[in-house]
Amino acid sequence: MQGFFVFAAGACVGSFINLIAWRLPRGQGIIQPESHCGACGRSLAWFENIPVLSCLILRGRCRTCRTSFGFEHVVVELAMGALFFATYLMLYAGPWRFPATEQAWWWTRNGPIATLPALIAILICWSTLATVSLIDARTFFVPIRMTAATTIAAFVLWRMQALVPSVAEAFPRGRWGMDILPTRLCVAAVVAMVGLLMSNVLLWRGVIPRSVIDYEQEIIPASLIRSEMLKEIYFLLPIIGAFALGYWLGQFEIIQERCDGVTFAVYGMCSFGFLVGAALIWFTRILASLAFGREAMGLGDVHILGAAGATLGWKIAVITFFMAPFIALTWLAISGGLNRIRGIQSQEIPYGPYLAIACAVSFLGNPWVEAFLVALLTPNAQ
Repeated sequence: MQGFFVFAAGACVGSFINLIAWRLPRGQGIIQPESHCGACGRSLAWFENIPVLSCLILRGRCRTCRTSFGFEHVVVELAMGALFFATYLMLYAGPWRFPATEQAWWWTRNGPIATLPALIAILICWSTLATVSLIDARTFFVPIRMTAATTIAAFVLWRMQALVPSVAEAFPRGRWGMDILPTRLCVAAVVAMVGLLMSNVLLWRGVIPRSVIDYEQEIIPASLIRSEMLKEIYFLLPIIGAFALGYWLGQFEIIQERCDGVTFAVYGMCSFGFLVGAALIWFTRILASLAFGREAMGLGDVHILGAAGATLGWKIAVITFFMAPFIALTWLAISGGLNRIRGIQSQEIPYGPYLAIACAVSFLGNPWVEAFLVALLTPNAQ
Protein backbone atom coordinates (compact mmCIF):
# COMPACT_ATOMS: atom_id res chain seq x y z
CA MET A 1 0.00 0.00 0.00
CA GLN A 2 2.84 2.39 0.82
CA GLY A 3 4.50 1.57 -2.48
CA PHE A 4 1.25 2.30 -4.32
CA PHE A 5 1.06 5.79 -2.82
CA VAL A 6 4.72 6.38 -3.67
CA PHE A 7 4.02 5.34 -7.26
CA ALA A 8 0.99 7.65 -7.39
CA ALA A 9 3.07 10.52 -6.04
CA GLY A 10 5.70 9.86 -8.72
CA ALA A 11 3.03 9.85 -11.44
CA CYS A 12 1.72 13.21 -10.19
CA VAL A 13 5.26 14.59 -10.25
CA GLY A 14 5.62 13.24 -13.79
CA SER A 15 2.50 15.15 -14.81
CA PHE A 16 3.98 18.35 -13.39
CA ILE A 17 7.28 17.63 -15.15
CA ASN A 18 5.41 17.39 -18.47
CA LEU A 19 3.95 20.81 -17.80
CA ILE A 20 7.30 22.40 -16.92
CA ALA A 21 9.14 20.79 -19.86
CA TRP A 22 6.46 22.12 -22.24
CA ARG A 23 6.03 25.63 -20.88
CA LEU A 24 9.48 26.65 -19.68
CA PRO A 25 11.18 26.63 -23.12
CA ARG A 26 8.24 28.63 -24.49
CA GLY A 27 8.50 31.31 -21.82
CA GLN A 28 5.11 30.47 -20.31
CA GLY A 29 4.25 30.56 -16.61
CA ILE A 30 4.07 27.42 -14.49
CA ILE A 31 0.93 28.41 -12.55
CA GLN A 32 -0.87 30.49 -15.16
CA PRO A 33 -2.46 29.88 -17.55
CA GLU A 34 -4.33 26.83 -16.29
CA SER A 35 -3.98 23.51 -18.09
CA HIS A 36 -5.49 23.69 -21.55
CA CYS A 37 -5.45 22.08 -24.98
CA GLY A 38 -2.64 23.44 -27.10
CA ALA A 39 -4.79 23.26 -30.26
CA CYS A 40 -8.23 24.61 -29.34
CA GLY A 41 -7.28 26.37 -26.10
CA ARG A 42 -10.06 24.78 -24.00
CA SER A 43 -9.29 24.57 -20.29
CA LEU A 44 -9.07 20.99 -19.06
CA ALA A 45 -11.46 19.67 -16.43
CA TRP A 46 -10.11 18.09 -13.26
CA PHE A 47 -10.86 14.57 -14.49
CA GLU A 48 -8.74 15.24 -17.59
CA ASN A 49 -5.70 15.91 -15.41
CA ILE A 50 -5.51 12.58 -13.59
CA PRO A 51 -2.01 11.18 -14.24
CA VAL A 52 -1.86 8.12 -16.54
CA LEU A 53 -5.61 7.37 -16.41
CA SER A 54 -6.82 10.50 -18.20
CA CYS A 55 -4.43 10.04 -21.10
CA LEU A 56 -5.36 6.37 -21.51
CA ILE A 57 -9.11 7.01 -21.30
CA LEU A 58 -8.93 9.89 -23.79
CA ARG A 59 -6.57 7.80 -25.98
CA GLY A 60 -4.10 10.65 -26.22
CA ARG A 61 -6.57 13.08 -27.84
CA CYS A 62 -8.34 16.26 -26.81
CA ARG A 63 -11.95 15.61 -25.79
CA THR A 64 -13.19 18.62 -27.81
CA CYS A 65 -11.15 19.00 -30.98
CA ARG A 66 -9.77 15.42 -31.03
CA THR A 67 -6.27 16.71 -31.68
CA SER A 68 -3.69 14.10 -30.75
CA PHE A 69 -1.20 15.07 -28.06
CA GLY A 70 0.51 11.68 -28.08
CA PHE A 71 1.36 9.25 -25.34
CA GLU A 72 4.63 10.88 -24.34
CA HIS A 73 2.90 12.36 -21.31
CA VAL A 74 1.75 9.01 -19.98
CA VAL A 75 5.20 7.51 -20.59
CA VAL A 76 6.80 10.21 -18.45
CA GLU A 77 4.18 9.77 -15.72
CA LEU A 78 4.63 5.98 -15.68
CA ALA A 79 8.40 6.32 -15.70
CA MET A 80 8.43 8.74 -12.75
CA GLY A 81 5.97 6.57 -10.82
CA ALA A 82 8.15 3.51 -11.44
CA LEU A 83 11.30 5.43 -10.48
CA PHE A 84 9.78 6.65 -7.20
CA PHE A 85 8.52 3.14 -6.42
CA ALA A 86 11.87 1.53 -7.26
CA THR A 87 13.67 4.03 -5.02
CA TYR A 88 11.30 3.31 -2.13
CA LEU A 89 11.70 -0.43 -2.67
CA MET A 90 15.49 -0.34 -2.81
CA LEU A 91 15.86 1.84 0.27
CA TYR A 92 13.33 0.29 2.62
CA ALA A 93 12.51 -3.24 1.44
CA GLY A 94 15.83 -4.78 2.43
CA PRO A 95 19.54 -4.26 3.18
CA TRP A 96 20.50 -3.95 -0.49
CA ARG A 97 21.73 -0.38 -0.69
CA PHE A 98 25.24 -0.80 0.73
CA PRO A 99 25.92 -4.53 1.04
CA ALA A 100 28.63 -5.76 3.40
CA THR A 101 29.12 -2.36 5.10
CA GLU A 102 28.01 -0.63 8.28
CA GLN A 103 25.49 1.32 6.20
CA ALA A 104 23.65 -1.82 5.08
CA TRP A 105 20.64 -1.27 7.32
CA TRP A 106 20.72 2.55 7.63
CA TRP A 107 17.62 3.10 5.49
CA THR A 108 15.65 0.02 6.53
CA ARG A 109 16.38 0.28 10.26
CA ASN A 110 15.43 3.94 10.48
CA GLY A 111 12.45 3.67 8.14
CA PRO A 112 10.89 6.22 5.77
CA ILE A 113 9.67 8.54 8.55
CA ALA A 114 13.03 9.05 10.26
CA THR A 115 14.86 9.36 6.92
CA LEU A 116 12.20 11.47 5.20
CA PRO A 117 14.47 14.51 4.54
CA ALA A 118 17.06 12.36 2.77
CA LEU A 119 14.34 10.56 0.79
CA ILE A 120 12.82 13.86 -0.32
CA ALA A 121 16.27 15.06 -1.44
CA ILE A 122 16.65 11.98 -3.64
CA LEU A 123 13.16 12.30 -5.12
CA ILE A 124 13.79 15.98 -5.87
CA CYS A 125 16.98 14.94 -7.63
CA TRP A 126 15.07 12.44 -9.79
CA SER A 127 12.44 15.04 -10.64
CA THR A 128 15.03 17.63 -11.64
CA LEU A 129 17.02 15.17 -13.74
CA ALA A 130 13.88 14.12 -15.59
CA THR A 131 12.80 17.73 -16.21
CA VAL A 132 16.16 19.00 -17.47
CA SER A 133 16.57 15.87 -19.60
CA LEU A 134 13.28 16.50 -21.40
CA ILE A 135 14.13 20.16 -21.93
CA ASP A 136 17.69 19.34 -23.00
CA ALA A 137 16.52 16.69 -25.46
CA ARG A 138 14.13 19.14 -27.11
CA THR A 139 16.07 22.40 -26.99
CA PHE A 140 19.75 21.56 -26.19
CA PHE A 141 19.37 23.82 -23.17
CA VAL A 142 19.74 22.97 -19.47
CA PRO A 143 17.99 25.37 -17.05
CA ILE A 144 20.83 26.02 -14.59
CA ARG A 145 18.48 27.45 -11.97
CA MET A 146 16.78 24.09 -11.57
CA THR A 147 20.00 22.18 -10.98
CA ALA A 148 21.23 24.92 -8.63
CA ALA A 149 17.98 24.70 -6.64
CA THR A 150 18.40 20.91 -6.43
CA THR A 151 21.94 21.33 -5.11
CA ILE A 152 20.77 23.78 -2.45
CA ALA A 153 17.92 21.43 -1.53
CA ALA A 154 20.42 18.60 -1.05
CA PHE A 155 22.44 20.66 1.44
CA VAL A 156 19.32 21.77 3.33
CA LEU A 157 17.59 18.40 3.47
CA TRP A 158 20.68 16.38 4.42
CA ARG A 159 21.31 19.00 7.14
CA MET A 160 17.73 18.45 8.35
CA GLN A 161 18.41 14.72 8.32
CA ALA A 162 21.30 15.30 10.73
CA LEU A 163 18.86 16.94 13.17
CA VAL A 164 16.94 13.68 13.71
CA PRO A 165 18.42 12.44 17.03
CA SER A 166 18.04 8.70 16.47
CA VAL A 167 19.66 8.97 13.04
CA ALA A 168 22.44 11.38 14.03
CA GLU A 169 23.51 9.08 16.88
CA ALA A 170 24.40 6.38 14.35
CA PHE A 171 26.85 8.68 12.53
CA PRO A 172 29.83 8.15 14.91
CA ARG A 173 29.42 4.40 14.39
CA GLY A 174 29.87 4.84 10.62
CA ARG A 175 26.23 4.48 9.62
CA TRP A 176 24.84 7.07 7.27
CA GLY A 177 22.95 7.34 4.00
CA MET A 178 26.05 8.53 2.11
CA ASP A 179 29.67 7.45 2.25
CA ILE A 180 31.27 9.09 5.30
CA LEU A 181 34.42 11.06 4.49
CA PRO A 182 37.47 11.88 6.63
CA THR A 183 37.24 15.23 8.43
CA ARG A 184 40.21 16.59 6.50
CA LEU A 185 38.50 15.94 3.18
CA CYS A 186 35.27 17.51 4.44
CA VAL A 187 37.16 20.67 5.41
CA ALA A 188 38.76 20.83 1.96
CA ALA A 189 35.41 20.40 0.21
CA VAL A 190 33.64 23.06 2.26
CA VAL A 191 36.48 25.56 1.74
CA ALA A 192 36.38 24.76 -1.99
CA MET A 193 32.70 25.71 -2.03
CA VAL A 194 33.73 29.05 -0.55
CA GLY A 195 36.19 29.29 -3.45
CA LEU A 196 33.31 28.58 -5.84
CA LEU A 197 31.36 31.44 -4.32
CA MET A 198 34.41 33.68 -4.71
CA SER A 199 34.78 32.72 -8.37
CA ASN A 200 31.13 33.61 -9.01
CA VAL A 201 31.59 36.98 -7.31
CA LEU A 202 34.69 37.67 -9.42
CA LEU A 203 32.76 36.63 -12.53
CA TRP A 204 29.88 38.91 -11.60
CA ARG A 205 32.26 41.82 -10.99
CA GLY A 206 33.98 41.25 -14.32
CA VAL A 207 37.37 40.33 -12.84
CA ILE A 208 37.13 36.88 -14.43
CA PRO A 209 36.01 37.04 -18.10
CA ARG A 210 32.87 35.20 -19.08
CA SER A 211 33.12 32.23 -21.40
CA VAL A 212 30.74 32.90 -24.31
CA ILE A 213 30.49 30.79 -27.45
CA ASP A 214 28.10 31.54 -30.32
CA TYR A 215 26.33 28.18 -30.65
CA GLU A 216 24.54 29.28 -33.83
CA GLN A 217 27.76 29.22 -35.81
CA GLU A 218 28.16 25.91 -37.62
CA ILE A 219 31.97 26.13 -37.65
CA ILE A 220 33.74 27.74 -34.70
CA PRO A 221 37.48 28.38 -35.07
CA ALA A 222 39.66 26.19 -32.85
CA SER A 223 41.51 29.27 -31.59
CA LEU A 224 38.24 30.70 -30.27
CA ILE A 225 37.32 27.44 -28.56
CA ARG A 226 40.70 27.23 -26.83
CA SER A 227 40.58 30.84 -25.66
CA GLU A 228 37.12 30.22 -24.20
CA MET A 229 38.45 27.20 -22.31
CA LEU A 230 41.24 29.32 -20.85
CA LYS A 231 38.57 31.64 -19.41
CA GLU A 232 36.95 28.66 -17.73
CA ILE A 233 40.30 27.63 -16.27
CA TYR A 234 40.58 31.09 -14.72
CA PHE A 235 37.20 30.49 -13.10
CA LEU A 236 38.37 27.16 -11.65
CA LEU A 237 41.66 28.41 -10.18
CA PRO A 238 40.14 29.92 -6.97
CA ILE A 239 38.22 26.68 -6.39
CA ILE A 240 41.30 24.50 -6.81
CA GLY A 241 43.34 26.82 -4.60
CA ALA A 242 40.65 26.84 -1.91
CA PHE A 243 40.47 23.03 -1.94
CA ALA A 244 44.25 22.78 -1.49
CA LEU A 245 44.12 25.34 1.33
CA GLY A 246 41.31 23.48 3.06
CA TYR A 247 43.11 20.17 2.77
CA TRP A 248 46.20 21.74 4.36
CA LEU A 249 44.19 23.29 7.18
CA GLY A 250 42.41 20.01 7.83
CA GLN A 251 45.56 18.37 9.15
CA PHE A 252 45.60 20.48 12.32
CA GLU A 253 43.92 18.99 15.38
CA ILE A 254 42.22 22.24 16.39
CA ILE A 255 40.45 22.37 13.00
CA GLN A 256 39.48 18.70 13.18
CA GLU A 257 38.05 19.10 16.68
CA ARG A 258 35.89 22.02 15.60
CA CYS A 259 34.73 20.29 12.42
CA ASP A 260 34.35 16.74 13.74
CA GLY A 261 30.60 16.17 13.91
CA VAL A 262 27.63 15.07 11.87
CA THR A 263 26.56 18.65 11.03
CA PHE A 264 29.82 19.69 9.41
CA ALA A 265 30.33 16.23 7.92
CA VAL A 266 27.00 16.50 6.07
CA TYR A 267 28.08 19.78 4.48
CA GLY A 268 31.42 18.19 3.62
CA MET A 269 29.87 15.12 2.01
CA CYS A 270 27.42 17.15 -0.07
CA SER A 271 30.19 19.58 -1.06
CA PHE A 272 32.58 16.80 -2.04
CA GLY A 273 29.90 15.01 -4.06
CA PHE A 274 29.08 18.22 -5.91
CA LEU A 275 32.74 19.00 -6.61
CA VAL A 276 33.55 15.49 -7.83
CA GLY A 277 30.53 15.32 -10.13
CA ALA A 278 31.08 18.78 -11.57
CA ALA A 279 34.86 18.38 -11.88
CA LEU A 280 34.63 15.12 -13.82
CA ILE A 281 32.52 16.71 -16.54
CA TRP A 282 34.21 20.12 -16.50
CA PHE A 283 37.78 18.87 -16.77
CA THR A 284 36.73 16.45 -19.51
CA ARG A 285 35.10 19.36 -21.34
CA ILE A 286 38.19 21.55 -21.04
CA LEU A 287 40.76 18.90 -21.94
CA ALA A 288 38.76 17.55 -24.89
CA SER A 289 38.04 21.05 -26.20
CA LEU A 290 41.70 22.04 -25.97
CA ALA A 291 42.82 18.81 -27.62
CA PHE A 292 40.33 18.72 -30.52
CA GLY A 293 39.64 22.42 -31.03
CA ARG A 294 35.86 22.04 -30.77
CA GLU A 295 33.49 22.29 -27.84
CA ALA A 296 33.11 19.00 -26.01
CA MET A 297 30.07 18.61 -23.73
CA GLY A 298 28.26 21.57 -22.25
CA LEU A 299 28.27 23.46 -18.98
CA GLY A 300 24.73 22.22 -18.37
CA ASP A 301 26.14 18.70 -18.02
CA VAL A 302 28.50 20.02 -15.34
CA HIS A 303 25.55 21.24 -13.29
CA ILE A 304 23.58 18.02 -13.83
CA LEU A 305 26.26 15.72 -12.43
CA GLY A 306 27.17 18.25 -9.73
CA ALA A 307 23.60 18.29 -8.42
CA ALA A 308 23.46 14.49 -8.53
CA GLY A 309 26.75 14.21 -6.64
CA ALA A 310 25.58 16.61 -3.92
CA THR A 311 22.42 14.56 -3.40
CA LEU A 312 23.60 10.98 -3.88
CA GLY A 313 27.29 11.13 -2.98
CA TRP A 314 30.59 11.17 -4.80
CA LYS A 315 30.66 7.43 -5.57
CA ILE A 316 27.40 7.59 -7.53
CA ALA A 317 28.75 10.61 -9.42
CA VAL A 318 31.90 8.70 -10.43
CA ILE A 319 29.99 5.58 -11.50
CA THR A 320 27.54 7.74 -13.45
CA PHE A 321 30.37 9.51 -15.28
CA PHE A 322 31.85 6.23 -16.54
CA MET A 323 28.49 4.54 -17.20
CA ALA A 324 26.89 7.33 -19.26
CA PRO A 325 29.09 6.86 -22.39
CA PHE A 326 28.15 3.17 -22.61
CA ILE A 327 24.45 3.99 -22.33
CA ALA A 328 24.86 6.69 -24.98
CA LEU A 329 26.70 4.37 -27.37
CA THR A 330 24.15 1.60 -26.85
CA TRP A 331 21.24 3.92 -27.57
CA LEU A 332 22.96 5.42 -30.62
CA ALA A 333 23.62 1.96 -32.02
CA ILE A 334 20.02 0.81 -31.51
CA SER A 335 18.33 4.01 -32.67
CA GLY A 336 20.74 4.37 -35.60
CA GLY A 337 19.95 0.86 -36.79
CA LEU A 338 16.20 1.39 -36.47
CA ASN A 339 16.39 4.72 -38.28
CA ARG A 340 18.30 3.13 -41.16
CA ILE A 341 15.68 0.42 -41.48
CA ARG A 342 12.89 3.01 -41.54
CA GLY A 343 14.87 5.38 -43.77
CA ILE A 344 14.85 8.18 -41.20
CA GLN A 345 17.82 10.47 -40.69
CA SER A 346 19.28 10.22 -37.18
CA GLN A 347 19.12 13.35 -35.04
CA GLU A 348 21.73 14.48 -32.57
CA ILE A 349 20.76 14.02 -28.90
CA PRO A 350 22.42 16.01 -26.09
CA TYR A 351 24.39 14.28 -23.36
CA GLY A 352 22.19 15.36 -20.43
CA PRO A 353 19.57 12.58 -20.77
CA TYR A 354 22.29 9.92 -20.81
CA LEU A 355 23.76 11.33 -17.59
CA ALA A 356 20.32 11.26 -15.96
CA ILE A 357 19.67 7.65 -16.98
CA ALA A 358 23.14 6.57 -15.86
CA CYS A 359 22.61 8.29 -12.52
CA ALA A 360 19.36 6.41 -11.85
CA VAL A 361 20.88 3.09 -12.94
CA SER A 362 24.03 3.55 -10.85
CA PHE A 363 22.00 4.45 -7.75
CA LEU A 364 19.26 1.81 -7.99
CA GLY A 365 21.69 -0.83 -9.20
CA ASN A 366 24.42 0.12 -6.75
CA PRO A 367 24.57 -3.25 -4.94
CA TRP A 368 25.28 -5.06 -8.19
CA VAL A 369 27.26 -2.33 -9.96
CA GLU A 370 29.59 -1.73 -7.02
CA ALA A 371 30.12 -5.45 -6.47
CA PHE A 372 30.92 -5.86 -10.17
CA LEU A 373 33.42 -2.99 -10.09
CA VAL A 374 35.12 -4.36 -6.98
CA ALA A 375 35.42 -7.80 -8.60
CA LEU A 376 36.70 -6.22 -11.82
CA LEU A 377 39.30 -3.97 -10.20
CA THR A 378 40.44 -6.42 -7.50
CA PRO A 379 40.12 -9.88 -9.07
CA ASN A 380 42.54 -11.50 -6.59
CA ALA A 381 40.89 -10.07 -3.45
CA GLN A 382 39.53 -12.61 -1.01
